[in-house]
Amino acid sequence: MSRLRRSLLFVPASSEKFFAKAKDSQADTLIFDLEDAVAPERKPAARETMKEVLRDTGFARFERTVRINALDTPYFLDDVLAMVEAGADGLVVPKTNSADSILFVDRLVSLAEQRAGRAAGSVVLLPLIEQPEAIGHAFAIARATPRIAGIAFGHGDFSLSMGIKAASSTEGVVFHARCQVVMAARAAGITPIDNVFLDIPNVEGLVGETRQGKELGYEGKACIHPSQVEPVNRVYTPTPEEITYARELVAAFEQAVAEGKGAVAFRGRMIDGPIADIERIVLERARKAMKN
Repeated sequence: MSRLRRSLLFVPASSEKFFAKAKDSQADTLIFDLEDAVAPERKPAARETMKEVLRDTGFARFERTVRINALDTPYFLDDVLAMVEAGADGLVVPKTNSADSILFVDRLVSLAEQRAGRAAGSVVLLPLIEQPEAIGHAFAIARATPRIAGIAFGHGDFSLSMGIKAASSTEGVVFHARCQVVMAARAAGITPIDNVFLDIPNVEGLVGETRQGKELGYEGKACIHPSQVEPVNRVYTPTPEEITYARELVAAFEQAVAEGKGAVAFRGRMIDGPIADIERIVLERARKAMKN
């Protein structure tokens, strides 16, 4: 099972107050943002600031990733080289539209690792699937290189590319694209990361969308405010009742296997190997959540 990424908190790389709030959060992953959150004239300064942040041991308990600028910008190359050298655990790659583009990033990161004296493959990639072209190539992107740990859906830019208003990801063509991304990630065996929820005060709406994402097969959700982390973590963390059910079901199935049976009745249901494996995943998620 992949690393626990229930909540991935975007942190603007432009102000120390955001860094302090991020450090106090319970997010599994931090995404320091050098792209949308930083004005063009401030990007070089933000990059230098990020070098100091990545060396701050106060962030050591998080997976520390950086959303770099897109491949077609003049900031991309410096972002990759500087963030790998500074020790980023991963790079979030915006507007990834093809396997070829992410393979280019992969090769550059490999060279940057060598130059920085880091172990090969130590920096993971999290491509953002944000445009119609990317939806069509989602599976090819997801399996392009072992360095890819997950893919994330960006519904805002997707809506823009479709020529529609920023729509809810719970219905319509945006929902369809959201489903495509999670299926591609599952088929490639990597972490599917759900889109952000923009209405920060609407906790009920956030929880509802997150629950729907979990039912679709997502394993985590990007967050744009520290207040969203706890509700998202709660949805993606098995409850005591779910853990008890999983333990009892797995035990019942293993007892059946020991008796030479391939299936067994459990609480009125017939269960077999795949159903037991699903509940083993629940137990593994619970174990990882306890460690965080």
